[in-house]
Amino acid sequence: MSFYGKVYPKTWQIIKNNYYLLFFGLFASVLGFFSEANVFLNLNDTQPDFISSNILQWGRVMETILSSGASLGTFSGMLSMLSIFVIMAIVIVITVSSQGALIHSAYHNNLKKSKKAESKGQTFKENFQVGLEKFWPLLGLHIVHSFITFFFLVLIIDPLIYFLTTINFGPIIYLLIAIITFFILIPLVIIISFVTRYGSAYIVIKNQKLVDAFFNGWLLFKVNWLVTIENAIFLMLVTIAYSFLLSSALALIFVPIVIVSILVSATNPVFFFIVSSLGAFLAVVMLFAGIALFGAFYNVVWANVFMELSAPGKTQSKLHRVTKKHLPHLAK
Repeated sequence: MSFYGKVYPKTWQIIKNNYYLLFFGLFASVLGFFSEANVFLNLNDTQPDFISSNILQWGRVMETILSSGASLGTFSGMLSMLSIFVIMAIVIVITVSSQGALIHSAYHNNLKKSKKAESKGQTFKENFQVGLEKFWPLLGLHIVHSFITFFFLVLIIDPLIYFLTTINFGPIIYLLIAIITFFILIPLVIIISFVTRYGSAYIVIKNQKLVDAFFNGWLLFKVNWLVTIENAIFLMLVTIAYSFLLSSALALIFVPIVIVSILVSATNPVFFFIVSSLGAFLAVVMLFAGIALFGAFYNVVWANVFMELSAPGKTQSKLHRVTKKHLPHLAK
């Protein structure tokens, strides 16, 4: 069976047999999809990601609390700031733990098929418990990824691109800076994203510490870089198709309701309010369900890819096999 013929159907079966994974998928989607592509397509976007922005916000909240004696003046103000801090902390714990739960669920289902399953990992509670146990190393890995990405984008890549577009260095220096930026630095940031994905699986599945997981994630990517990039491109195409189908489904539900609401708005305002509210509610529910489904699918796919690549006698993609045959120095 081909590489994708094993990974993608297996992923769908795991989600279909465990609908509670949609809860994890909804929260894990907050971490974002395709950070690799976003780096390349949004080089001028220096906004921190979800993890970084929350850490920065925590710092602002703590700074406000520590200096609140003269500025807030009331206990209610202090309490509201603490409430924001607690809510943000809960969201980030659930988000990161959900990613760990999805990885562990994929691992457990693979064990189950090989008839080596243990009792742990069969329920929502048990998967989430594993995610909570791995929260700190997973969070640390995401912080490392966020720090490296933000550091390179803000302090190195963006200034170099600015120099390329505004200052005339001469053709040789211009070419040298362009090569360093687009063929070394940007690929390095993208590679860190792939290493983070594999590192997360090493933490959850192999029970490794942060540093070991990051290093082994790099080694796994180095050996399987072609399959990793190929899967990322294939998954991006799946995402485009899925987004189109989800948008079409939302339009099929929402547009007729809007038309009916407009037709009855002049004669029956109450009915207009009921129909429009129902339509908006259905659209929101469907949107969140769609995001949750793809969030679960996306993370389980990468977990299954990790297990295929790290397993003995691993199955490679067709592109990898062809490259290995004709260009063996590019594919090990």
